[in-house]
Amino acid sequence: MSERFEWRRTENSLSLINDGNVVWQLNFDKKYDKPYFHPVALADGTVLTDCRPADHPWHRGLWWSWKFLNGLNYWEEDPNTLIAPGRNEIIKTDFTQLIDGSTLAKLTVSFHPSDKPELLKEIRTIKISPINANGGYHIDWTSVFAAADKDVLFDRTPIIGEPAGVIWGGYAGLSVRMAKDSKNCQAVDSEGHTYKKEFDNAKAKWLDYTFEVAEKPAGIAILDHPDNMRHPTPWYVIIAKDMRYFSPALIFYEPFTLKAGQSLKLKYRIIMHPGRTDAEAIEGQWAEFSRTKE
Repeated sequence: MSERFEWRRTENSLSLINDGNVVWQLNFDKKYDKPYFHPVALADGTVLTDCRPADHPWHRGLWWSWKFLNGLNYWEEDPNTLIAPGRNEIIKTDFTQLIDGSTLAKLTVSFHPSDKPELLKEIRTIKISPINANGGYHIDWTSVFAAADKDVLFDRTPIIGEPAGVIWGGYAGLSVRMAKDSKNCQAVDSEGHTYKKEFDNAKAKWLDYTFEVAEKPAGIAILDHPDNMRHPTPWYVIIAKDMRYFSPALIFYEPFTLKAGQSLKLKYRIIMHPGRTDAEAIEGQWAEFSRTKE
């Protein structure tokens, strides 16, 4: 790692700092549940994410949240306690700073109703790459969810065509809320589909969401590993005046039941980059990422 970079650890966060600017910060305050990254920036400090906006205060930069587990809401939080009816309780955190300049984080998260036994346990392994020559980097994110002694139904707000379906239904899982002052947003996927509607969706192996922030083009791409359930994933994309959000929404089209005692493994690569979409470069990253088996 270059001498200008340093790690900064507090009781509730781990950050990478570059000349006083936060490049990324992983937050894990056990008091509020849901570990999350914010800010997520480029090496020069250009911030790409937003956290706890007034319209959706449960949006936390780059984070993970299921919507309904066995009918209980694990997504929206109480505005006073900042905790959802379904707990996303942080049980354990471990961090290793590797010699190549990357960071390895391992977190254990327990999903359960308040004051009730664990329904689902997640082991989350996150590897954050060193900063590259362009000031970007990537995060390899692996989550293994293990059901306890009951079946777990993963569900979402119903979509159009289903009973009580709405145009904004279908979201759950890994999520990104883009910077508040971003403009001229564009989203392109591996199949060449361009997302234009306020609530748009398609299936693809990767999606890149780019925009202008601080007068510079930049973006975040997410790559869906071919071993993931329902690959290529459906995407949930919002490009609206006051809301920029996207997610690989694997239960968009239908819920999923994880049987008692069984596990579900999901792997994604998240790429932070300057400039607009370079499909060839992202395709190369996807080819490399798709070969990973751990």
